[in-house]
Amino acid sequence: MKIELSGRTALVTASTAGIGRAIAQGLASAGARVILNGRSTDSVERARRHLLATVPGADVLGVAADLSDAAGVETLLAGLPKVDILVNNAGIFGPQDFFETDDATWERYWHTNV
Repeated sequence: MKIELSGRTALVTASTAGIGRAIAQGLASAGARVILNGRSTDSVERARRHLLATVPGADVLGVAADLSDAAGVETLLAGLPKVDILVNNAGIFGPQDFFETDDATWERYWHTNV
């Protein structure tokens, strides 16, 4: 199946490696303008170069912002054009006992995942 996304802008959070980068690559291959996101400028730039090498002619932007706090979210929003597609790939978890997990850990999960 061929999906055509020309003229659309897609934001993929946590897209500097792994599943997020693969999703960004698929969206770029379908013609979307892709906005990459990661926590550091270096990781975002490496992912941007990789995507441009993999999908020649792709329209790729990058915004470094840690989405686990309000300041990072504001940084991301300030650097965005209108977004048509959102893939919220950012998320963390830990393999620990539910009842033994402290409030600070739950709070960190909440801020990152939600």
